[in-house]
Amino acid sequence: MSNLSLDHIHVLSIHAYYDTKTTTEIIEMTNLLKYKSQNFHCQVELSINECIAKEYWSIGLVQACDQLYLENCYGNYGSTLWEFHPLKSGRHKMVNDSDGIQYPFYNLINSKYDLDQGIVKDQIITLTYDDHFYPTVAWELPYYGGIQLTDIIRKQTFWVWLIAIKHGKHSKFNSLNHQLFNVEQDEVYILNTIRWYYTLHITFDPYQPIGKRLKHIDDIQQEQPIILEDDNKKLPLSALSPPHCNAAQSLIWYPNNIRDEPKLIIPPKQIIVPWSIWINDMTLNRSTTMKRPKQCKLVSEWFNDKEIGIRNDTSYNKRQEKLSTGHGTSRSARTLKRSRG
Repeated sequence: MSNLSLDHIHVLSIHAYYDTKTTTEIIEMTNLLKYKSQNFHCQVELSINECIAKEYWSIGLVQACDQLYLENCYGNYGSTLWEFHPLKSGRHKMVNDSDGIQYPFYNLINSKYDLDQGIVKDQIITLTYDDHFYPTVAWELPYYGGIQLTDIIRKQTFWVWLIAIKHGKHSKFNSLNHQLFNVEQDEVYILNTIRWYYTLHITFDPYQPIGKRLKHIDDIQQEQPIILEDDNKKLPLSALSPPHCNAAQSLIWYPNNIRDEPKLIIPPKQIIVPWSIWINDMTLNRSTTMKRPKQCKLVSEWFNDKEIGIRNDTSYNKRQEKLSTGHGTSRSARTLKRSRG
């Protein structure tokens, strides 16, 4: 029986699409509104031939954001913007988009599969996840005269990688007994790459009563997700490691009046530089005397955010692979069901 290698892993199908069964939902409340976006759905089916694994392997989906523009506009007075310091400062190429539990994978529930050392039997595995946005936005900014929300504009771009990691001989485990990714020891193989975009523009009439302020929603995605068939993109180190999107984001008020100063409303939970440098990078040095919040943790910065990964361009995968950016689901097959941590 041969040792586990990429020759034993076959991509059978990839489906990436915007779920037309979901739409943008708006909930208007007294002091704020909540919205939930349309779902992006990704599903991959792979087969693994019988073999022996001498090392631990992990197969899964990694998502990272490389562009973010998220503006909550308050008429002619100004806007609050959610921003990623690693991208705005140019210090990192991307921000990992995971739950932060098991880097670099999107989550532990159904987008990652582990292969233990020993005999690996013939099997079919399915990896899948749904991504959507569900923020809350304040109707008014009381510290700025109670001005009212008029627009929400969101533009984001994402990369998704289907990867296989062969962990080094001295791999370590986290508290959930999952292998920790080690860039120095582990080998990363890129099986496929997906690119997807999301745009949203919501307009409101602030003079209407709560429950009737919504004027228009433009949430039609002009471009379908793109599955790269021949030129898989390598992963920058920032796509594989902290901080993740929810921890890296900060909310800043940018007034249109040039005599007024920007104001930090919500600080990030994780930063890649000392607080004073973060403040300076975000152009808040003149207006912010705020000390670093206790919950804001310093994580590593990649001074050389190089791209890594061994691209898999063998022809057998291309012959077997079924690609789709439509609305269907993958063909039925025997699926290995396994409890996850």
